[in-house]
Amino acid sequence: MGEDFQKSKNVHKGGRVYPSQSSKNDSSLNFRLDRGSDVDGKPELVLQANKNADDTRVKQSAQKDSHAILAKGMVDVASDPAGDKVRDQITSDFKKRKAV
Repeated sequence: MGEDFQKSKNVHKGGRVYPSQSSKNDSSLNFRLDRGSDVDGKPELVLQANKNADDTRVKQSAQKDSHAILAKGMVDVASDPAGDKVRDQITSDFKKRKAV
């Protein structure tokens, strides 16, 4: 998944970073990471729910607002090429928001 974080700098704002968009991925993985704004020259990743998620709670949340921000994290490819820090940021933010 580190490669996906690295490619985030080439994805336009609002575009899908991970996973690749397909009905199978959207349903089985339940969530997606989209490119957010740039902050201090670093891309932001935004966790959002998929409308056709297999998980009932995730699906209901997405049907209310599939663009709701469930969590955010900043990508710093130079100091975190594997994406461990951004993964931790997103997990922590998700838990704080108690979004789903």
